[in-house]
Amino acid sequence: MIRSACLTLVLGLTLSCGAGDDTANARQGPPPVSVEVVTVEPSVLRDRVDLVGQLESDASVIVKPEIAGIIDVIEFLEGEPVKKGDLLVLLRDQEQLAALREAEAKANLAADIFQRTQKLRKQHVSADTELSQARSQYQVTNAAVEIARVELDRTRILAPFDGVVGARLVAPGERVDDDTGLVQIDAIDRLQLVFAVPEIGVSAVRVGLPVTLTVTPYPDERFTGTVFFVAPALDPRNRQLLLKAWIPNPEHKLKPGLFANLKIQIAERENAIVVPETAIMYDQEGTFVWRVVDGALAERTAVELGLRRPGNVEVIAGLSPGDRIVSAGTHKVTHGARVSFEESRAVTEASGGDAT
Repeated sequence: MIRSACLTLVLGLTLSCGAGDDTANARQGPPPVSVEVVTVEPSVLRDRVDLVGQLESDASVIVKPEIAGIIDVIEFLEGEPVKKGDLLVLLRDQEQLAALREAEAKANLAADIFQRTQKLRKQHVSADTELSQARSQYQVTNAAVEIARVELDRTRILAPFDGVVGARLVAPGERVDDDTGLVQIDAIDRLQLVFAVPEIGVSAVRVGLPVTLTVTPYPDERFTGTVFFVAPALDPRNRQLLLKAWIPNPEHKLKPGLFANLKIQIAERENAIVVPETAIMYDQEGTFVWRVVDGALAERTAVELGLRRPGNVEVIAGLSPGDRIVSAGTHKVTHGARVSFEESRAVTEASGGDAT
């Protein structure tokens, strides 16, 4: 009897101890999930958009003669820079020179007659009407001289502004009229960048807005400029606003007609909440992140997203500065799960990339 009672007591103690271990394990729960977290910190978010524009000359014109004539001399070299007032083309001018000499001779004669008539009038030999006629003839002949000089000047075709001449369109000896193109000249020390922004960016554009562009011939170079013109109204056909920017071009690397890829900043937000894109989760209930609360517990937190940039995304609702969120290992986390984590570098600067 005594032996049987002892066995019963030992067995009872054993079972009691086993039950205590199971209760402790159940209270402790599953092991924590290993993840990486970041601490949310405010940053500056600059919203830039990619656009395409076209480069155009500061000024461009096809030079034409004012009168009909025959090309005598071509003074320019194709592709060379010229200054305003430089002689480009000379037409044959013998006829105009002869007309000028004739007009000058008539003017000299009229001047002599006018002077003699003035002397005679002072001596009361000539009548007032004769003096008036002599004065009028003198004025008419002087005007004829000016007209002849203008006609002679029209045989000299000059550069209308500083620029670079293109290929010549005529040859010496060719007869031309006032509709014949002689050569194109382009001012390219600075170029106009012509582009349009979508309706969403209208509030951000202004005169003085800086732009940065690239072109295919120089993919590794960045060219900068400044907006000088903003159209007063959107184009109703595409709901876009036309802009023009000056692009300095002192080395003449850029050519009119090139397409340009450019970036403009249409918004800037201080104290934006930007988190790694890997922290964002999606399911049927919406968009959320795993926020770490009470030191080591994962809590599902719904968020609302804003602008995106490569690798990061703006959170406009749901998070506050100082919150810790899971940035790696999100697939292993469930609501209320304990986590063990390493701190990753927070997103503190959001201005280096482009938001979309």
